[in-house]
Amino acid sequence: MISQPTAAQRTGIDRKIHDWTTRQWGRFAGIDAFFIVTAKWTPTVMLFVIVLSTLGPIRISPHAPLICAAISIVSAVLARIVNEPVSRSIARPRPFQESLVPPLLGHDEGDSFPSNHATGAFALAFGFLPLPGYFTVLLVLALLLAASRIYTGLHYLTDVLAGIVTGTAVSLLVSALVHLMY
Repeated sequence: MISQPTAAQRTGIDRKIHDWTTRQWGRFAGIDAFFIVTAKWTPTVMLFVIVLSTLGPIRISPHAPLICAAISIVSAVLARIVNEPVSRSIARPRPFQESLVPPLLGHDEGDSFPSNHATGAFALAFGFLPLPGYFTVLLVLALLLAASRIYTGLHYLTDVLAGIVTGTAVSLLVSALVHLMY
């Protein structure tokens, strides 16, 4: 297990952003509610968009949305598998475990790095890179999800950034392999 700094030792950008966001809580109920809903429901909305893409009117070829959907789902699963040993070896606690401030959105304790939600969201989005309309919608949703995980106190910035890199890289790799095969 890799040793992580304690909450008292953590003074970098992660701590500064966490401290700033927790000071914002309660100032604007609408913003708090937006990020809570976004953190909780965006993965479901993204899957709904992917299902709609297979039925919708934007088609480069008759099978493009199905191929993109398959790439997205496979990428998200593979990226999650990649995250597991990293998460276990680093064993970084979630921000709310290191501070006295409970998160805005209830969550079990556990490893924080890298963010599985950010990983999955970006893997799903980048699977749709060949379909710009759907890609744009999914990328915006992925960015909102990543921001919401930080704002609600479930992750540090670097947790989310690592998830973004992992999800994007795995999705681009899976896409490249699929395009080489077909």
